[in-house]
Amino acid sequence: MGDKPFKHNPGYGTLWYQDQVEGSNRPVAKGKVTTPDGDEFEVAIWKSKTKSGDDVLQVRIDEPYKKDESPI
Repeated sequence: MGDKPFKHNPGYGTLWYQDQVEGSNRPVAKGKVTTPDGDEFEVAIWKSKTKSGDDVLQVRIDEPYKKDESPI
């Protein structure tokens, strides 16, 4: 019985809150989303401030990580 990896329905995703360490650059949340076309992307969100001091959330979207399985 092989477990299939979870895949979101098109247009949906899930972000998970991350443990924060004072002064770290780690995102506050990260996870995966599936576009309406069915492509999967990794998403990360950071809390930040604008130059005028307003709170904002910055988002980064990346292609899914693929482990390099080429022989050495």
